[in-house]
Amino acid sequence: MEPAIPGRDALIAAAGRWVTREPALAVVLTQVARLLTEALGADGCLTFLVESGGDLVLAASHPAPATAGAPLRLPAGFGIAGRVAAEGVPVGLVDDHPRNPRHRELLGLSPGQPVSRLCVPARVAGGGSSAVLALHSRTRREFSRPERDAAQRVADLVGLRVYVAAALTTMREHQDEWDAVVASAVGAQEAERRRVAADLHDGVTQAIASLSFHLSAADVALGDGDVGYVAEQVAAARSLADLALGETRSAITGLHSPVLDDQGLAAGLASMARGVPGLSIEVDATEFALPGHVSSSLFRIAQESVQNIVKHAEASRAVIRLARHGRMVMLSVTDDGTGFDASGSPGSGYGLTGMAERVHLLGGRLRIKSQPGGGTTVEVTVPNVC
Repeated sequence: MEPAIPGRDALIAAAGRWVTREPALAVVLTQVARLLTEALGADGCLTFLVESGGDLVLAASHPAPATAGAPLRLPAGFGIAGRVAAEGVPVGLVDDHPRNPRHRELLGLSPGQPVSRLCVPARVAGGGSSAVLALHSRTRREFSRPERDAAQRVADLVGLRVYVAAALTTMREHQDEWDAVVASAVGAQEAERRRVAADLHDGVTQAIASLSFHLSAADVALGDGDVGYVAEQVAAARSLADLALGETRSAITGLHSPVLDDQGLAAGLASMARGVPGLSIEVDATEFALPGHVSSSLFRIAQESVQNIVKHAEASRAVIRLARHGRMVMLSVTDDGTGFDASGSPGSGYGLTGMAERVHLLGGRLRIKSQPGGGTTVEVTVPNVC
């Protein structure tokens, strides 16, 4: 058995301090490369990160490159470093001849000069490698088993640090994405509240104010004994009361459809379609069980699409289709209106942001197909619905 390399424990301890205490990953990789170079008497060490597709990209080196150049990138499985990354096993070569010109430049090799190398994988739990540490010596030598073992211990520390750094980056990205979704959802809620307030102000409030005026007029006329005028004012007040009731029901339906709860999404879509004046809407939908949040979201998307048709499309006919294929649910709303250039933005009044956020929360896909004069189709596909 070959003796352990001198300072092995000190090397691992020093690498551990850099891995656990230094916040900047680039600094960690550079300092670990320095420690390995000095401890193993090598000429240098290149550290490659393994990308999701398996390609290797140079992330740190010791000593620092003498000249600036293009970043070194090695294809997946390319050369000794690529093989080590793919197989997760350290490899040493006494006489290696790297083919990449930039690689040879970083190793300080003259034309035709071989190099002795030791490449160790930075392994992660569950298999695979997050990085490769590649030591090199321009003086011909064979790296010993103890040297390889020590380098592997250090590389595994690096593997854990790279894995944690990637996990933190992914977590931050998800957090940023979630924050954006929450902000958009809150904005959509506020916009809905403003819409309801405007509807109530323009419809119900105005009707009640007029109703109060007619009842006051009837009260005055009653004191004068003008029964005919009183009857006229009461009739007008009753008409306004009916109008206010209808406006209130419309506002409530806009907030929530009782039919959706009682009879399901297909029935809710049919009920909503019947309540749209001036537009013929065909509903092609079969009732099937859906989670409540999926039904509500799809109903709101269809409702917003129909509102867009009424407000903007100048259409005479629309079709709502709802279907399920296995665990995939598909909803589409098509109209024969004026359409628009779908490659551009139809404008902020179309509610497409709110639709997109609802679909995103369902893990689905939203597609808008339209062209000027050719109508519009809103398609929603939601996979993996239980």
